[in-house]
Amino acid sequence: MNMTDERREELEAEIEAFMARYNEAFVSGTRDDLQALVHLPVIYVSETEAQVRERYPFDPERMRESTGFHHPETETKIVHLEEHRAHLTIEGTRHREDDSVIESIDSFYILHKVDGQWGVSVFSGIRGAR
Repeated sequence: MNMTDERREELEAEIEAFMARYNEAFVSGTRDDLQALVHLPVIYVSETEAQVRERYPFDPERMRESTGFHHPETETKIVHLEEHRAHLTIEGTRHREDDSVIESIDSFYILHKVDGQWGVSVFSGIRGAR
């Protein structure tokens, strides 16, 4: 089914707003804040396996505490888009407050729109990919 340019722009704006909320939860929120933005079960693809999770797999508060994470620099691209599904690639670098680099991580996300709400269904990241 073909999508009009206008509808594509509307969906892209929805996804950009969703990802802004997701990134804010990652930067300053809790695991529960992130969990509210995924569709459960969520699939996390690790280095060795695909995991079906009933809970968001990472605790951003612990990550911030252990690494000094303060802010990311990210570039998100919507690779494929349908009315209720989107594939995204995200190139990101995690920084401390002094702007020193913690790590680069490139990710792939699949979002679904369920009951009018976008949420993460599948995600995977590769550290040091760049």
